[in-house]
Amino acid sequence: MGIVGILLGRAKTFVVIGWVFFAVSIPICFVITVRAGISTTYFPAHPQATLDAFDLEASKLVFAAGGFAAVASSIAIALKFRAIASVLVIAIWSAILVGTPLARAFVKPGPEYFVRHVGSEVFFVPWQYIPTGPGASVVEVSKENGFSAALCLPNLKARGDADCSRIQQLRVLPSEEGAADFDLKNWRKYRTEMRPGPDRLGYQSFDLTDTARPVGPTRVQHYFARQNSDGELTRLVVCRLDDEKPCRHHALVGKYWLGYDASVAEADEKLDDRLAALVESWRRN
Repeated sequence: MGIVGILLGRAKTFVVIGWVFFAVSIPICFVITVRAGISTTYFPAHPQATLDAFDLEASKLVFAAGGFAAVASSIAIALKFRAIASVLVIAIWSAILVGTPLARAFVKPGPEYFVRHVGSEVFFVPWQYIPTGPGASVVEVSKENGFSAALCLPNLKARGDADCSRIQQLRVLPSEEGAADFDLKNWRKYRTEMRPGPDRLGYQSFDLTDTARPVGPTRVQHYFARQNSDGELTRLVVCRLDDEKPCRHHALVGKYWLGYDASVAEADEKLDDRLAALVESWRRN
C-alpha cells in the first residue's frame, strides 16, 4: 500500500486522531495561556518574558490550527475527499509539533540588565530591580534623566528574594536643580512661606499650610530639612500625615538625589550610603 493508499484507507483514523489531538490541546493551551498571560502581565522585566510572550501567542495559534484541522478534515471526509482529510490532519499537526518548538528555539530571552541614565551617567540596572506594574511595558533603554528601582528596605534585596516581601520604589535623580521632583521643587518654591518649628532628630522642621482650599479642613504639609554650612539643602523629608509615617525622604548623596519612603526615624545617612553604593554598583564604568 503506497502513500496515497494510506491517505485514502486511513482517512477516518486520521480524522479521529485530529479530534483527539485537538481535545488534548485544549487544557494544555489553556494552562499555557494562563501561565504566560500572568507572567507577561505582572513580570514584564523578567528575562523569561519574551519566551512567555511567544508561548502566549503560540498557544492561541495551536488552538485555532488544531480546531481548524479537526473541523476541516471532518468536512472533507464527509464530501468524500478522503486524501485531503488525511493530509489536513498530518500537515497541520506536523507543523504544530515540529514548527512550534523549532520557532521557540530562536526566541531570545529578555535582557538581564536595563539601561538607565542619570545626567551623562549610564547605569545597567538588573531586571530584578526594575519597577513593573500590571500591563505596563518596560523600556529596555530609557533616555529619561533619572530612573526608579524597586527594592526592599532596609535589606536592599530585590524582587524574588525570599526575605523581600514588601517592595518599595527608590527614585534616583541628578543633583541639578532642574531635574528635581515635586517635593524638592515645592521646597524651593514655597520655602519663604513655611512656618519654622522645633528641631527633631537632627532636622529643622517646617510647616506649609495649604491656603488654596476654600472649604474643608486645612491641610498642613510637614517638612524636615537638613542643610550644610552654606545653607544648601542636603536632606528633605516630607510627611503628609501627622503621624509622620510614612514620609518621603530625599537625600543628596554625591551627584544624586535619592528618594524613598520611610518614617522620619527609620532612615539615616547609613541607609543613604548603602543605597548610593547599590546605585553606584550599577553604573557603567
